[in-house]
Amino acid sequence: MAEFKVGKIPLAIIAAAVLLVIFFLLAQDSHPGKEQITIINSAGQPIHIYVEIADEWPEMEKGLMHREHLPEDEGMLFIFPQSGVYPFWMKNTLIPLDAIHISQDGTIVDILQMEPCTADPCPSYPPAAEALYILEVNKGFSERHGIEKGNRMLLPAPH
Repeated sequence: MAEFKVGKIPLAIIAAAVLLVIFFLLAQDSHPGKEQITIINSAGQPIHIYVEIADEWPEMEKGLMHREHLPEDEGMLFIFPQSGVYPFWMKNTLIPLDAIHISQDGTIVDILQMEPCTADPCPSYPPAAEALYILEVNKGFSERHGIEKGNRMLLPAPH
């Protein structure tokens, strides 16, 4: 059996430490370019979603158009300059989506299910209340995770 001496660290321990650090760094960046937001669902459980932020008009207009897949724990968070009633449409959007409308204080005020549209005219989906944020996720995400009107989103850091 090898004897451990102060000042000399066996190569196996160094290699294990390096591998652990690499694993930790890779795990931290499993959603590159995305920010994590959290919604507290009806059961009081935190639901973590990794989002692309759309807070400028060109990003907002494009949204999730032309995408064929959206991972279950990802979405797009639209942040508007002021609260309002912002109807969405699904032109050139290939994925059915939930649109979760969230007020300035983080309260979910409406959840709409939207269908893909590739031909004009596309229907518009107006919410029942004013919102500052709209979170788009896969259709049925809200139901699968117990998210309902009145639940809260922890507010994202200002952009």
